Amino acid sequence: MLTFGVDIPLVEILLTFGIIIFILLVESVIIIGLLVKQLQKTKNVGMLLERLSQVLLEIKKAEIDELDKLRRK
Repeated sequence: MLTFGVDIPLVEILLTFGIIIFILLVESVIIIGLLVKQLQKTKNVGMLLERLSQVLLEIKKAEIDELDKLRRK
């Protein structure tokens, strides 16, 4: 196959493209794996924040109840 006046065998072009595609495939699999791992961490942080807000609301409610009891006396 002639490319810019240089004879390049078609097998070498296919091999080169195959290697490049393989490298891109491995890189994309690694990136997707890292994104899934980060998504799990983000999900855990969200669940912990939800628990924290529930606990804070319960503490606030308990404090209000105690203040109401003190005011009645």
